[in-house]
Amino acid sequence: MSILVHSPTIEVGGALNANAVSSELSEIPPDKLSRAVPAADMSTLRARTTRIFQLGFNKCGTSNIYRFLQRSGISATRFNRGMLATRIKANIEAGLKPLAGEFTRFTAFADIHYLTRNSVIEGNRYFREFYQYYPSSYFILNTRNKEEWIRARLAHGDGAYARRYSRALRLRNENEVIQQWSEDWDRHHRSVVDYFADKPGRLLVFDINKSNPQELVNFLAADFITNSANFLHETDTID
Repeated sequence: MSILVHSPTIEVGGALNANAVSSELSEIPPDKLSRAVPAADMSTLRARTTRIFQLGFNKCGTSNIYRFLQRSGISATRFNRGMLATRIKANIEAGLKPLAGEFTRFTAFADIHYLTRNSVIEGNRYFREFYQYYPSSYFILNTRNKEEWIRARLAHGDGAYARRYSRALRLRNENEVIQQWSEDWDRHHRSVVDYFADKPGRLLVFDINKSNPQELVNFLAADFITNSANFLHETDTID
């Protein structure tokens, strides 16, 4: 897959996270990072329209990228017990900006996903709306080998995740779940890459197992200061 990157030069006005970058953040335990990262300054139009959206599915290293951003002093949120996905979905259906409400104060968004007994929200599918309202944003399609991803989902919660997914979509068995995931994966990856094909510098396709973290640094460099040393392979679990 192709990787589209920005020239690594901070725009006039400085990095959006310049006042939040601190070497101390790299020493803070992962479970305490959310409270340690300073709130984002949303006082400028540039800050409000320059966000970072993770477009890959869960079980594709979402924790790694999320923590990397936090250690760079970038105010990020993920999952939030499903409230992130449900709020974004409700906002879009109501004709509002996707981030209207309690999540507008964050710069970066990851794991926009929610699964219940009755429904599934794959919030990464709202990438068109994200771009429409936040056109200066950065979009990261975090990916991995599809078969490995399916196995990771099947193993999640000792199989409970797959069973809940099956009930929510009224699928009859595990084979139908696997088929659904495989088709969703192919469709989503193709749609994202096609959509951003004429939008240079907006999309980074990042293989969580193969890509170099420096690619993330270079990709974000026009607006954010980051350090590849802050990208660590950590257990991909929900906060």
